[in-house]
Amino acid sequence: MRSIKFITVSALSALLVLAGTGCDDSEPTGTAASPAAPAATSAQASPTAAAGANTKKVCTDVDTALRAAQAKIAEAEAIGPPAGHFAVGAAYFAGAAAIDAQLVGATGPVADAGAKVADAMTALGDKYDSPQAKPDKAPLETAISQFRSACA
Repeated sequence: MRSIKFITVSALSALLVLAGTGCDDSEPTGTAASPAAPAATSAQASPTAAAGANTKKVCTDVDTALRAAQAKIAEAEAIGPPAGHFAVGAAYFAGAAAIDAQLVGATGPVADAGAKVADAMTALGDKYDSPQAKPDKAPLETAISQFRSACA
């Protein structure tokens, strides 16, 4: 049952993220190069520079998703048990899905650290199955610290 909830929340979050990242039609897609323009291959960035820019983008996107999730979790915690307790679990699942959506296609230590944050959030969401549960947030805090140090 819990995995069905996670898959559903993940799918919905991914759809929302993808729906917000549509194409920008404000610029033409195929402009002809003038004969005096230099070839595009001469201005290509090095692979390490491209990887560094991609890593920075992943760090920024995941950190933004993490901060948004933490805000939603705080709102749900303010509701109080029992309804707020289940809302906190759902917020953890949604946050994990949002982070996973930002990690699609990413590789390397930053992506691994981000995946650990998403896994820790999913584990916390699983533990919020009853109003009496008091899950330990230390693994999530550790994963967040590791992610932020990987991005530094």
